[in-house]
Amino acid sequence: MNTLTNETMDELLAAMDTYKVIAQELIDKLILETNQSEKSEIIKGSYYLLSNAELLNGEEHLTGNWYYDVHGEHCMFENVETGQKLEVSLGRIDDIGNMDPYFFYDFLKSTKKFKHLIEYFGNPFGDMLNFFEVLEKQKMLMNIHGVEYRKILQIEK
Repeated sequence: MNTLTNETMDELLAAMDTYKVIAQELIDKLILETNQSEKSEIIKGSYYLLSNAELLNGEEHLTGNWYYDVHGEHCMFENVETGQKLEVSLGRIDDIGNMDPYFFYDFLKSTKKFKHLIEYFGNPFGDMLNFFEVLEKQKMLMNIHGVEYRKILQIEK
């Protein structure tokens, strides 16, 4: 991993915030635009109940040209026009911001605004995991389980 400047660190932390915002928007879109069998529980935050349900609009993708695939504890979203990818953790509402090192790298790589940041990570998984571990020691991320991390909310002074 290349040395990160404070400016680059700030950009990476901002990318994590952006990732969480987009992930929540996509989950909301998935709930609204598909025929989920347990929709009332899902709306309350039981995202682990999401499935590859039929789209209500009869189209192939969610609005905004988002392909989705619910699999196990995740949902992979890919914008078929831009190529942007997000692998979103399912579970409960708080899990939306969870990040796996490789999936976060893939988000950076596929997001025009953040693509330049991948140059700091020669080994997509290993270097990103090292970065996450550094942020954990600095109390900026917390390890959820395995290699999944979540940004700790910073209280403004």
